[in-house]
Amino acid sequence: MASGSGRVQRERHTSTGNGALLVVIDGAGPYWERVIVEETVLLALAHFGMPYRLLDLAEERPTPESLEPCAGILLAQNGLGASLTLSETGLIADAVRNGAGLVNFDYDLRNYGGPLLEIFGFDRINPHPYATDTLRIQDREHYITELQSPGEFHAFDRMVTAIAAEKWGDSVIPLADGILGKEQLIYIRHLAPWSAFEPRNYPLVFATEWGAGRAVQFTLNSRVWRNAFFGHARGMDDLFWRSITWTARKPFAANMIPPFVTMSWDDCEGRHDFAYADIATTHGYKPMPSLFIRNVPERLLPKIRIGIQSGDIHYNSHALDYYQLLIYNFGKGECSPEELESNFAFVDAFWKRVGATPGATLRFHWGEYGVRALPFLKARGHRFFCPALQTGLHKADMSMEDGFRPYGLQTCYYDYLPDDPDFFAFAAMLARHSEDFLTGCTPYLRENESTDVEKAAGNAALQIRHGLRAGFYAEIVTHEQKFDAVTMDEWDRILGRTREMTAGYEKIYASHDEIGHYLQGKDGTWLEQVSTDGTTARCTMAGRTTVPLRISVFRNEDDAVVREYREVDAFEERAVVL
Repeated sequence: MASGSGRVQRERHTSTGNGALLVVIDGAGPYWERVIVEETVLLALAHFGMPYRLLDLAEERPTPESLEPCAGILLAQNGLGASLTLSETGLIADAVRNGAGLVNFDYDLRNYGGPLLEIFGFDRINPHPYATDTLRIQDREHYITELQSPGEFHAFDRMVTAIAAEKWGDSVIPLADGILGKEQLIYIRHLAPWSAFEPRNYPLVFATEWGAGRAVQFTLNSRVWRNAFFGHARGMDDLFWRSITWTARKPFAANMIPPFVTMSWDDCEGRHDFAYADIATTHGYKPMPSLFIRNVPERLLPKIRIGIQSGDIHYNSHALDYYQLLIYNFGKGECSPEELESNFAFVDAFWKRVGATPGATLRFHWGEYGVRALPFLKARGHRFFCPALQTGLHKADMSMEDGFRPYGLQTCYYDYLPDDPDFFAFAAMLARHSEDFLTGCTPYLRENESTDVEKAAGNAALQIRHGLRAGFYAEIVTHEQKFDAVTMDEWDRILGRTREMTAGYEKIYASHDEIGHYLQGKDGTWLEQVSTDGTTARCTMAGRTTVPLRISVFRNEDDAVVREYREVDAFEERAVVL
């Protein structure tokens, strides 16, 4: 990991051992196919902490010796079917039969011969690709789609090509469909006027068992994982990573982010004497109210102190008030040194009166952050921005295309601050203007005639699902002003209903500081070597972390896959995990 001025650059880390994945690419393939593999597959594997090594067909060919000692095989590039020989696909099929997993992200079944098609029993493959902008989850139970809702739809930002197979084996389970309706038919008939498709749902994710192994085939172009088409962290990533954890030979270890869940409120002044925060703790949350420190009544300062010292509620500074930011002149530009001295003197005096020190995580008002303020923040022990946005810019000048690692997004990320890598930024949000889950659910500003508990809980559940499906943490966000129109009984019922709606999700409640430290540690470490004897997994981790981490270990349990954790203490350079 190299740092300096600008963005921190990471190196690609591959792994050794029979517990690692074998990722097949072709460096001699068409440029516009090979160039997207980093964005579509490799960045995701790094984010999910999955150990892998590359097999580049331009440099070596698959052999039994390279295929057998791995947890699973990922065909990661479009067009590999044209690069692999028939005998090589036979070797891959044999490896699956002997227990290796297979996930084929190369959608174009037309290029494959008998052995790989035989795994799925594919027949009557349409010679013409179709195009769809909608994926639908089928109404069936399976580990891969367990975190999805039956019949759920995902709408892409543009059309994506796919291949239709009219027939598959009896033991093969279709998990998701591409929608080919009137609009999609008009589109594809314009691009391929000689094609004739029946308007209907065409399966495009298939799962099966083959001998001692398991296999998944995507017949949707892997470009769907590019930001320009749909991308990662948009609601479908569980199909990606669960295909791997379902197929991989077990036990399978990964340096994944545990399913942390947290909560925050912006624009807080002490409505209901912060009872909403107390109620959140009874539901397991370790929440963070971000304060307009000029407007908080003195009588509530002891309560703030107790919340911080107990570790139950993590109050922090949000702004002086709605129109006076701490680290930027609202809508104008950077603060002068004198203005910063004055603002932070007020901040210091406030927390001195509270009698407690706020945590390391910063959640500032409005999203305009001055670069000049960074030394002031650092001097006070702050190190995490949640969220970060783009320091030094007027809000109108920010571009949503300039995001952070791993996927270049401003919604889900963890990365170092480009202006000063002593700061670490993280977020797990929905698209801009969709962050506040109570919007449209309460009488506040007459957004609704009454408080709709069911709708509010549904929105909160959506935020949880969004983060956890993507292998990030999850955060529920709203603003304290909403509680002008929401009773504490209604709030309690909203959180209770949210818990019911996400009962199928494993959740570990954590504070923002805990999540920030964990993400920074995870980002700086990787599985260097993973070996398994079929019962236990032995991992060597490399890198550096200042906090303990939890390695996820996946095991088969009947038809399901269970996730266990192995804790590794903070370390420098290397650590062994058993």
